[in-house]
Amino acid sequence: MTFKSYDVFDGRRDFLSSRSLAHKTQRLETLVQIKSEVNFSDFDMNFFASDLNNNFDDMDYKVTGPKREDFRYGDCLKVTGTLSLPESSMSSKKETLYNFPYKEYLAKDNVYLLYKVKTFKKIENCPELSVYKKVKLFFLNKKQEITKIFLEKYDQPYAGLVAGVLIAGKGLMNKDTLEMFKIVSLSHVIVLSGSNVSIIIFCIKYIFDLMFVVLRIRENLFVEIIKKILIMLSITSFVLLTGGGAPIYRAFISSFCALVIFKKNTSQIYALTIVVLIMTIVNPFGSIYDPSFHLTCCATYGLILFSKYFDEVMIYSRLNFLPNFLREIISVTLATQVFVFPYIIFMSGSFSAIFLLSNVLVLPVIPFIMLFGFLSLFPWVDGLFIFINNILLHAVFCVVDFLSRVPYGYVVFDMKMSVMILLVYGVFVLGLVYKIKNTRAG
Repeated sequence: MTFKSYDVFDGRRDFLSSRSLAHKTQRLETLVQIKSEVNFSDFDMNFFASDLNNNFDDMDYKVTGPKREDFRYGDCLKVTGTLSLPESSMSSKKETLYNFPYKEYLAKDNVYLLYKVKTFKKIENCPELSVYKKVKLFFLNKKQEITKIFLEKYDQPYAGLVAGVLIAGKGLMNKDTLEMFKIVSLSHVIVLSGSNVSIIIFCIKYIFDLMFVVLRIRENLFVEIIKKILIMLSITSFVLLTGGGAPIYRAFISSFCALVIFKKNTSQIYALTIVVLIMTIVNPFGSIYDPSFHLTCCATYGLILFSKYFDEVMIYSRLNFLPNFLREIISVTLATQVFVFPYIIFMSGSFSAIFLLSNVLVLPVIPFIMLFGFLSLFPWVDGLFIFINNILLHAVFCVVDFLSRVPYGYVVFDMKMSVMILLVYGVFVLGLVYKIKNTRAG
């Protein structure tokens, strides 16, 4: 399957070159059908679309154009605009070691062309959606309704953060807010990241475990199978409700493997490696060329390998007075950064020097923001929980705003300095691994 994906990619790239799209844009008027959630920025919108006229060998477009609030998944449109090929490009601000493979990144969704549209016209004569697409449309409509509730009950940017960590992702956050959280190394907090999804999945599992205990249902093989089916159906509904996305699908596959394939005593490294291999076989372009997937792997492997060591170091040092929850946050943050730090340097040539402080101050609050955000959806108790959540949200934004202004809190390196840092850091990590190995052997 992996080799076939590359054959398809090369074949379609050659086909586009034969259509004189290799080095220039091309005007096109056609009919398209929206096949993804419509994402909005301040003035524009974008979505993936399939060409109903099949102009380019069943290849999909990434469509961008003027903002329209009345478009949704499954709509058919008559559009005019210009086509171009996606190009891999380096950072616009500075030279970095990383060259983002944009063409391959889009190919994971069968998207090979960029379509900048000038005019839209919705048409009624639209192909009927499949059963799966109708279900997906139903859940996306529910997502829009829930998001609208958050926007009505919370002021921005608070609404963006509450909706973002629960259901909407970063689409409701403006560029300045996103940049502020990036500077303090909290980008993973403001979106529906793997960690937030894991919290929600854990809550789903906990609810069903508690329900079976309350109902006094005895544990046996049949009951265990029924429980796993109910949990997977609930997680699948959550995935459809969020509209999917790479972090969501990764969390879903990981949950499926944890519930169905692996046993409780399965090695975490072994389990994670199997999950990574499955994801790569299913969608190689999504694994090999997606930076968010790389960061997830770096963070998770680091967490498994080093969190226990950092925790033990604090226990047997002068930091042993720290409470357990705070020690856990510090050890988890340091462990995830072991492999994330060099990848960030490689990818962006930047580093947040205050990452530990920002994570220690903000991460403990996020589960409460998620909980109170969820409870604020219920009309009969929403007032109290909105009031409490607004206090927490105000505190988070004050902390992030203050830390983002700290001098030298966010450091940017050129390419030569990045290489030097990576070489020195590589020696440090090797020394750390050797020390951990000797400690466990002793």
